[in-house]
Formats: sequence, structure tokens, C-alpha cells
Amino acid sequence: IPEDRKTEGLMLPMTVRENLSFAALDRLSKGGIIDRATEQRLIDDMVGLLAIKTAGLDIPVGALSGGNQQKVVIAKWLMRQPRIILLNDPTRGIDVGTKQEIYQLMRKLADAGAAILFYSTDYDELIGCCDRVLVLYDGAVKRELVGAEITERALISSALNIHGEESPVGLGAEA
Repeated sequence: IPEDRKTEGLMLPMTVRENLSFAALDRLSKGGIIDRATEQRLIDDMVGLLAIKTAGLDIPVGALSGGNQQKVVIAKWLMRQPRIILLNDPTRGIDVGTKQEIYQLMRKLADAGAAILFYSTDYDELIGCCDRVLVLYDGAVKRELVGAEITERALISSALNIHGEESPVGLGAEA
């Protein structure tokens, strides 16, 4: 899921349906022909799962609110049924309610076994959403924080490469 949904994640003049289907065309077609029944079923599943609010699937995706546009970007890639999900600042520029919905979806996907790599500069987001945080500094992993270690103080000191009473955690075999 790219950081900038408008320039990297969506084709704004195209319809909600086209944007949702685009990444999964190989799953939706046989011999170059789209199976419209399968397409509709998967789109309905995604619209329901992400609670995408739209006046219809055949309106331009650019007509949706920013939060619903972001949900379409996420849904588009979820239609591929990925085991690993890469999210780059997925809640940037969306309202608080939609952020909460996305957080709940990420937790649901993680609980179902998906691996989620989540990039964010929002400390509260990292604290509230992540089971493990790797802090990068000067192009290298400087610290791993797990569970209760994920605090604002630990994140800030690690991001600034300052080590107080909390020492860096080495990367073990589980990383």
C-alpha cells in the first residue's frame, strides 16, 4: 500500500470497480476474459470488509472521500489474498474514524496469519498497532522493540540514536 494513494495507489478517473479489480485481474480472468460473477463477489466482499462508502461501484474513485479512497487502495491489494502486506503510512491524511477501522482491519489480518510490515512516523500508531518495531537509523536497524518495550520514549531515543537507560535490543533468530 503506497504512501500517496492519489499518485501511486489509484487511477482517480477510473471507477471504483476498475480500481478494485485491477490488481487481481489474473485471479478474475481466464483466457483474457473477466469472470464478472467472481469479480462482483470479490468486490462485494471487499466493500463489506472495509466498509467502503460509495454511491456506486461505477463512479470515479476520485469522487470518494480520502478515507474511502484509502480503503479502496487497501482492498485492491487484499483481493490478491496476500500473505505479506506492506503498508507505507496507511493512515496519512484520513479521518480518525477511518484510521480506527484500518487499525482494526490490520489487527484482524494479523490475527488471521498475515504478516504486516507497517511503516509509520506516527509514534502513537506504532505503539497502538505493532507487536514488534524495528527502528532504522542511518540506513541500518538500530533497535528492536517488542511488546511492552514499544513506548514513546524508546521510539524517540532510538530514532535519534540516543540510548539512555534502555539499551538496544539485538536482532535474534526470530527476526
